[in-house]
Amino acid sequence: MTNTLHIVVLLCAAAGVCSAYWGPDLPPGPYCGSDSRAQCCTGRQDGCAHRILNTLCYCDDFCNRTRSHDDCCPDYAPVCLGVPTPTPPPEHIKQPCRHGGKLYFPGDTWVENCNICTCVEDAEHNTSKKQCDADPCIISDDVIYGVNQPGNSWRAYNYSQFAGKKLKDGLIYKLGTFPLSRETKRMNPIRYDKDIHYDSHFDSRVRWPLFISPILDQGWCGSDWAVSIASIASDRFAIQSNGAEKRLLSAQTLLSCNRRQQRGCHGGNIDVAWNFAREHGLVEADCFPYKGALTSCPYRPSGNLLSDGCPPALPQRTSRYKVGPPGRLKTEEDIMYDIMTSGPVHAIMTVYQDFFHYRDGVYRHTTHGDNQLQGLHSVKIVGWGEERGDKYWIVANSWGTAWGLNGYFHIARGSNESGIESFVVTVLTDVTEAYQRK
Repeated sequence: MTNTLHIVVLLCAAAGVCSAYWGPDLPPGPYCGSDSRAQCCTGRQDGCAHRILNTLCYCDDFCNRTRSHDDCCPDYAPVCLGVPTPTPPPEHIKQPCRHGGKLYFPGDTWVENCNICTCVEDAEHNTSKKQCDADPCIISDDVIYGVNQPGNSWRAYNYSQFAGKKLKDGLIYKLGTFPLSRETKRMNPIRYDKDIHYDSHFDSRVRWPLFISPILDQGWCGSDWAVSIASIASDRFAIQSNGAEKRLLSAQTLLSCNRRQQRGCHGGNIDVAWNFAREHGLVEADCFPYKGALTSCPYRPSGNLLSDGCPPALPQRTSRYKVGPPGRLKTEEDIMYDIMTSGPVHAIMTVYQDFFHYRDGVYRHTTHGDNQLQGLHSVKIVGWGEERGDKYWIVANSWGTAWGLNGYFHIARGSNESGIESFVVTVLTDVTEAYQRK
């Protein structure tokens, strides 16, 4: 063997196990093929061995019993079994890169979590090395480990739906709410100032079990603004009509037909979307199902349900399902009162990397993970609770039922955690007069 060429050899490790690896040359042989000690023993004979690299390698049948326990001498195969020695590779081929038990040569690529890695030549050291993108991924083992340590109020989980996804893309395609305009931020809040008792627990799903719309999965589309608004409008039409106008309304109407100042699956403005629902209204989801993609709009701006080809379930209803002017709620008590009397409300929160991992418990943003990248997310608050003095909101997300608490999550209440209480929207619906709740 020469000292200038890396070849495939059987390298006996310090543990006495020999495997096929790329590596530096072994001390000069031969071993089993030595003229003075030529031996290829049958069965198991511990004395049928040679010292190499501070351990022993063997030339008996037992050393070759399994691949995973191979501790044969480097020349056992050609000398004792007559297996030809592999032809050495060309001298110009560098030592390859390794990942997941596989070898990669210069120019080869592979994926590690969400980043692409490439094997490149390292001419200075006459070898190869890997170079990988360094973007934070949505899923992080460090976040999961850190959050799941004792003392935190919630648990983290590794969700397969986010595997291989970059965090920067997740903040676009799993959220979607644009920053609020100055005018919207200055909206005067509605004040109820009700001096009443609030129960420690309230859940719209319990109070109105047939009127709360199911969890939707927005998919890989930044449509949280459309999904949450359609869901809230659906719930409130049912509640405010005593169930007479219980309809699942179409988020796709907002995504495909509300195009001005909106960017479809790349995000939207909630004030523009609520105003569209007020001026033009929504159709039923059965008539225009959610696609999770920007499609053409089949409706005219000034149309009605009949001209849209969406015959209403009630003869009194001809116009689309419209809402009144949106209002803002600011205090914890006002939010609770509005939910308790009129149904779920629309909230905007800031999402960091750790939130994607939420499994259960009361969410509070942690220092684990990337805290530089963040985005705004539209969600639906359906109620509140308290556990051992720890107050929380019950909130519907739009990432499907496989995430969190069957699509819901609990987040700390009363402390504006992640901005959840900074901008909350309520709205009345244009219920047909004959069915308005008295």
